[in-house]
Amino acid sequence: MIHSRFAAATLAALTFACAVGSASVFAAEPAHCGKADSLQIRGDVPAAISFDVYRQLRPLNAQRVALFQSAGEVKHLPDGLTVCEVADDGVDDPSAVLVELPQGKNAWWVSSANVQQAD
Repeated sequence: MIHSRFAAATLAALTFACAVGSASVFAAEPAHCGKADSLQIRGDVPAAISFDVYRQLRPLNAQRVALFQSAGEVKHLPDGLTVCEVADDGVDDPSAVLVELPQGKNAWWVSSANVQQAD
C-alpha cells in the first residue's frame, strides 16, 4: 500500500514537472520520416537527450527528472506525439529507443515501452 501511494505521488509530481510549458511545443507539424521508422509516444513520458542521462533516470524519480529537465537534458513527450526512430543508434539496448521529434535538432532516448508503431 505504501508503495502504491508513493508511486502515485511520484507519478503526479513527475507529470507536473514534465508538463510545465511543453505541451504547445509539439502541437504543430507531424514528423517527416519513413513509414517503417514512424512511431507514436504511448503515455506521457520524459525523454533524455543522451543515453547516459536516460540510464540515470531509471528508476524514475520526479525530483531527478525535474533536475535534468531544468538543465535542458530531459524533455516531456506527450501521449500520441509522432516521432521518428533513429534506426542506427549505436546502442545495443532493447529497452531504449532513440527518436527524433517533429521539430528540433536533437534525438532523445525513450523507453521502448512508451512507443508504438504509428498508424
